[in-house]
Formats: sequence, structure tokens, C-alpha cells
Amino acid sequence: MIRQFKPSDLNPMREIYNHYVENTLLTFDEVALNEQEFADKLNPVIHKYPCFVYEKEGQVLGFTYATAWKENPAYRFTVSTAIYLNPEAIDKGTGTALYKKLIEELREMKIHSIVAGILMPNEKSTRMHERLGFSKVAHLSQIGYKFNKWIDVSYWQMIL
Repeated sequence: MIRQFKPSDLNPMREIYNHYVENTLLTFDEVALNEQEFADKLNPVIHKYPCFVYEKEGQVLGFTYATAWKENPAYRFTVSTAIYLNPEAIDKGTGTALYKKLIEELREMKIHSIVAGILMPNEKSTRMHERLGFSKVAHLSQIGYKFNKWIDVSYWQMIL
């Protein structure tokens, strides 16, 4: 079931997010976030933009949300998106379903442009974004550094 975020989801969402912090290059946070840090990260987002969770049998298996792309007023119709899945939910359509719901909601909000940053290489995320209608618009080489490794990021865009 895909539903709107509620405050009781913060801890299961944090657990999913911290898995990526501690074990992957997919987020540039380098230290697991405590409850307050994670709430501080999401609170400005969830009061302005949609945040959805995928729940199955009472367990949060993933979440997605949008944030402001830039703070300048001219960017008010463009958002950045993020999605994180419990590793058990990968390759089961969970991410695609969550993202479709987010895109649908952003379209209703009259958002014009969605930008997604993808760590490269990341074939699964690249394929999902392409299937949903995103196009690659930029590639930044060695833009991040984590786990003693330089990381490239590509940016993908969808015009609604």
C-alpha cells in the first residue's frame, strides 16, 4: 500500500536511510543519522512537498519525497526527488510504484520539472528513471567523496 507519510513513519524511514548511509555510496551522508537529525532533514520537506511510504503488512518498505531544487523564486516549479527502499523491496516494482505516485502528486501541484540525481554507475536507478520518462541532462565527474572513493553523479530530468 502506498500512502502519505505520517510522523510514526520517521523511525522506519530512518532505518532504511541509514542502511544506505552506512553501506553504500547512494547517499553522501557519511554517518548514520539519529532520530532528531533525520526529523530535521525531512521536516522542512514534508510540510511543503509530498512524501509517500510503501507499507506492506505493517512494515515500511520504502519512501520517496520531493524537495525544492533551489531556493531562488524562479525555481519554484522545479523539484528534486529522492527514493529509498528496504533492500528486500528492490526489484519488486516498489520503487516504480512509489515514484509514479510521487510524480502524479507533483503533476497535480502544477510542478513543471523534476530533477533526480543518480550516483553513477547505477543501472537499476537509471533504467527506472528512463522507464518513467526521465532523460539524462548532466554528468558530474568525481563530485563526491565517500569510503575513500570519488563518485560521479548524473542528473535526470522529467518535464511534466
